This record gives sequence, structure tokens and C-alpha cells, in this order.
Amino acid sequence: MLSPARMIAAKVTPAPGVGEQVETDLKAATEGAKSILDKFPEFFSHLLISAIVLVIGLVIIKLGKKIIAGLARRRSKNSKVNSQRSETFRSIITSIFSYIMFFILVTIILNIFGVDVTSLLAAAGVVGIALAFGAQTLVKDLLAGLFIWGEGTIAVGDLVSINDLDGTVESITIRTTSIRNYNGNIYNIPNGDIRTITNMSRGFKRAIVNVPCPYEESQERLVSMVKEEMEIAAKEVEGIRTVPDVMSIVAFDKNSVRLQVAVVCPVGEHWRIEREIRTRIKARFDREGIMMPHYSVPETET
Repeated sequence: MLSPARMIAAKVTPAPGVGEQVETDLKAATEGAKSILDKFPEFFSHLLISAIVLVIGLVIIKLGKKIIAGLARRRSKNSKVNSQRSETFRSIITSIFSYIMFFILVTIILNIFGVDVTSLLAAAGVVGIALAFGAQTLVKDLLAGLFIWGEGTIAVGDLVSINDLDGTVESITIRTTSIRNYNGNIYNIPNGDIRTITNMSRGFKRAIVNVPCPYEESQERLVSMVKEEMEIAAKEVEGIRTVPDVMSIVAFDKNSVRLQVAVVCPVGEHWRIEREIRTRIKARFDREGIMMPHYSVPETET
């Protein structure tokens, strides 16, 4: 019969082959760790090269933008091409150039890290077929942007109304058009979503001023008076191209009749000229003792 000490020793004695297995596992783990550590210098070298490539690429993009801006300025010196269209040319070409350069940079960096770009592009082609319907909106935006630029429908700096949004064109890229409204808000509109464009910066603008007049006054006298004042304004107010057209009664309001003054003026100047005309007509009526109709709120008894 075995003693208690011998029985305990028998229980803790490892089974045959266990020690060899542990040794094998430790050796494999050590080799794996060594392999990972050996790859660190290679990874960091790839990372450093990628950083250098990225910096060079960003410098090229910056220089390219300057070259494009120079070409746009040279283009604007041509009498047949205005500065606004040249700015639009700069915006579109810069956008295309930036997209192409970023694609090239990504491709180079992937190659540095050993990624097979050819296989990746092939896989992307298969995935692209699956995503074709989802990409229709993007393609539509790009094509619409090219047509907007090619046809010269609008240019940077134009005063426009796009889809009932009024403002000044800030930028046009191949994907979006940005306009800033009178409050300073910027709207980014996908080119493919643009349905209607009203360009208020081409040719001339017509300033319209409605003049409320009292029923009691002679309309012939009022029309004659306004015409005289507009003849003076045509000589003194900058931006009025011709003598304003004064139309007799155009509407009957509750407590007044309405005359109308129409003025041909440069685009973007109609607000200033309308204010000037109103000021002059009001001053003339005051000198002649004519009180312009106004609404009054009846007092309520307390």
C-alpha cells in the first residue's frame, strides 16, 4: 500500500507529452511576437513614406490651384470673357483637379502599404454595379454641374434665384452651387436638384416704384409733377439710363390711387434707385403741400 506522500506525488506528476506541448506553444508564441516586432520597422517606414507622399501631394494641389487661378486671371483679360465667368472657370477646374489628385494620392499610399489596387478596383467595379442605382444622384449632380459651367447659365457673383432661393452665387463646383442670401445665409444646392434659374445679373434691371396718391388731387397734376421730378432725377441720380416712365393710375386702393414709375437701371442698382425715387417724390409732395395717404389705427376707448 502506498504512503500518503507517494500518492500526492503521483497526482501532481504531469502526463507524458504535456511538457513538450507547453514548450511548443511557448516557442510558437515567442516566434509570433518576434515576427510582429520585426514588421514594426517596415510599417513605420511605410508610414513615413506615405506621410512624405501626402505632403508632396498637398503641395502639388496648392501649386495647381495657384496655376489655375493664374489662368483664370489671364482668361479674364480677354475682352470676350468677363471676370465672373473666369471665376466660375477657376472654381470648376479647381474642383476637378482636387478630386483627381486626392484619388491619385490614395492609390499611391495603398500601393506603399502593399494593397493590390488593381484587385481593389476590380472589386470596386463589381460593387459599383450593385451601387449604380444609388450613385445616380451623384452622377446627375456632376453632369448638371458641367452643363451649368459649359452653357454659362450663371457665374460666380451673379444675383440669381434658384428654386425660389434668392442670393448671390458664391461658388460653383461640379457637384454643388452655393448662393448667399441677403441675410448672409449660404445655401448649398446639389446641381442635379436645380430646376429653375432666374439670373438677375444679365443685361439690365427695371426698378418699379408705386406711388400712392390722394383721391382729392388732380391726377393730371400729380402725373405732371412726378414726371418733372423724374426728369431731374435722370440727370442727377447715377445709374438711371433713361428718363423714368411715369404711368398714370395703375390701381385703386382703399384710400388712394396708385401711380407707377418704371426705371431702367444697371443690375444690382435697382434697390438704391428705388429708394432715391421714393425720397424725391416724397420731398416734392411735401413742397407742394400734398399729403400722401396713410393708414391710421383707430383709438379704442378705455
